[in-house]
Amino acid sequence: MKKIITSAFLIGSALGVYAQGYIALDNLSNTNTANPLATASGLFWLSTGGMPVLINQDFNAAFYGGVTSNNLSLIATFLLSNGTATHDNPFPGMFSDPTGNGYPIPGATTSAFFQIQAWTGNFNSYVAALNGDAPAAQSPIFINSVSVPPGGIPSLDSMPAVVLSSVPEPSTFALLGIGGLYVLLWRWQKKTNYDR
Repeated sequence: MKKIITSAFLIGSALGVYAQGYIALDNLSNTNTANPLATASGLFWLSTGGMPVLINQDFNAAFYGGVTSNNLSLIATFLLSNGTATHDNPFPGMFSDPTGNGYPIPGATTSAFFQIQAWTGNFNSYVAALNGDAPAAQSPIFINSVSVPPGGIPSLDSMPAVVLSSVPEPSTFALLGIGGLYVLLWRWQKKTNYDR
């Protein structure tokens, strides 16, 4: 009886360890080299005011993942400031985890939700890069496959294109325009009421 209980415990423990999918933090198999607006098979782009070009330099990145889109946890961060992002850009537009690790997504067995933050410069976080006006971007949340061992570990082939830019988002200009229009209308209404 003791052997049966011990065997059941060991099998249950082994299944519990493998009940999570793994992901490789790279986009080396992505092929959408012509579209900085790609919604899948995307690459990393850099825009400093002109047309985006495939990024061709090491950059910082933070990867988040989880089984639901509203509960993402930090998987890994790669920074230029501490050397963990050194050689993370082997080809234009590509990111490859310099450690070559696979990362578990607890509770995920076939797919999971992901989000990527990327930025340039010697900033230790995405927020610091934004505050320092460094080219930066955050991907929308996307779904990607994961694999339970002993299967091969998939890469981020469903990621959308990520365009690092220090130029304000178009929404910023739209909000400024709406605010300016509101002020003009308010002044016009005030002048009209005054003339009566």
